[in-house]
Amino acid sequence: MVKNTIVLTGCSGNLGSAILPELLKDYFVIGISRNSNKVKLDNSLKEKFFPLDCDLSIIQVEDLSNKIKNILRENKLNLKGLVNNAIFNMPNSSMSIDSKTSTKAGEGLFFYHVRLIINLASLFSPESSIINISSMYGKVSPDPSIYLKDNEMNPLLYGSLKAALIQSTKYLSSIFSCKGIRVNSVSYGPFPSQKVIQKNPEFIKELSKRTHIKRIGLAKESAGIIKFLLSEESSYITGADIPVDGGWTAF
Repeated sequence: MVKNTIVLTGCSGNLGSAILPELLKDYFVIGISRNSNKVKLDNSLKEKFFPLDCDLSIIQVEDLSNKIKNILRENKLNLKGLVNNAIFNMPNSSMSIDSKTSTKAGEGLFFYHVRLIINLASLFSPESSIINISSMYGKVSPDPSIYLKDNEMNPLLYGSLKAALIQSTKYLSSIFSCKGIRVNSVSYGPFPSQKVIQKNPEFIKELSKRTHIKRIGLAKESAGIIKFLLSEESSYITGADIPVDGGWTAF
């Protein structure tokens, strides 16, 4: 049996924890997170899950790639896809753009993901799929009027670096297409965590007003596009950025 496998970074986060169990229905998954104990899975899915506890703000891409290679080799897994979902080194405030903050944010929001793709490129089987997780704020600006405090607004560097990730997706698609590897990005809209939903209901109302559907996205709604882009059903889609934002960026 061919054990088609997906590498999913940030598998225990807000969206990652919703995407992971859906992927496990069809694939083996190497899930990368700081603490895999946070991942809650049905017993029927656990045998296909290979947790890899790593702090991406510390471990070098080359070392992470070697760990992934070892798991693939030892378990005779066939690498079929990568979902770059992890985020780290977020700026402390919306306008932080000093040299140190910019360097760290660049790693956590852009550079690390691109280097991981390049480091793993030789391991992908033909007709594989790579997905970079971007954001609506890689294409549009946040509206300052919906934030009670300036430092609560989505950081300048976040949107700028997510825009860079969208561009790198197009670039890498042109480079890796000759190897049969597709590269796309998904730009999610308002998918706030349960913590934010419970803490600030008025903010959630403001977010909801700005979508065509007039509500926020539910974490469980994030997985369908990922499964589609990893599957053969999307075999002619590459170099694309697909919005999943309830119509936010269509206004």
